[in-house]
Amino acid sequence: MGYVYAFRSAFFEQIKHDMRLGEVLFFLVVNIPLAVALAWIASKGESSVPIDYLLVGVLLMSIWNRVSIRLGWSITSDILAGTYDYIATARTPLALIVFTRALAISVLGILSGLLPMLVMVWISGRFIQVHEPWLLVFGVGIGAFSVLSVSIIFAPLFLLVRGREGFFNVIRPMGVVLGGFFYPVAFLTPGVEVVARALPAAWAMDAVVVALEPEGNSLQGGRDLAVALAISLGYLALAYLLLIKVEHRVRVEGNMRAF
Repeated sequence: MGYVYAFRSAFFEQIKHDMRLGEVLFFLVVNIPLAVALAWIASKGESSVPIDYLLVGVLLMSIWNRVSIRLGWSITSDILAGTYDYIATARTPLALIVFTRALAISVLGILSGLLPMLVMVWISGRFIQVHEPWLLVFGVGIGAFSVLSVSIIFAPLFLLVRGREGFFNVIRPMGVVLGGFFYPVAFLTPGVEVVARALPAAWAMDAVVVALEPEGNSLQGGRDLAVALAISLGYLALAYLLLIKVEHRVRVEGNMRAF
């Protein structure tokens, strides 16, 4: 029962922390102009698949941009602010706290992505035309989960490898491209596609394509979702091991230096 209280407390504390007006406006300013440009370009074609694909991609991109940087600084910010000692001495596992924070930031990322999506619908004059609704629903859900699972790794990794601010200047755009948020990774060069296939979001977005295309193969889409889920769970397992290492570094070695 104590873990439930810890989950609820960490979730709403993160929501309150990230609901600051300046931060909300920042993500809107960043995402809306991009959504306008994407909608204008994609709506020029006859097919509705590109704009429908981008509607999902913009939503997942919004989650990725928000979670990756906010969660990456999570533990480091606690140490720099002098609040990590309270977390380190608590009975609640660090993994539960970080996962709860990631979930809260993801919810805010979804909210940040809804307005750009509405702008795209308004500009293009089209809404999603789906041929396999169940596949689209699971594709978006597993896609969001895959973004969350990859982002969680950055919380311990950023601390353990002594990262700097520029670390995310590379990671964030790479995640957008390799995650297939703007176009399927099959359009990338063979070498880059191999790298992209290590990210679960790329597989989830492939399932979204199948859901949108009239001739899409449901079995193929289901396989893509299964692969995306399996890779996501692998990332979560890796994040858990890294978080245990962080806990050991602080609680056993007594090293609370951020860098």
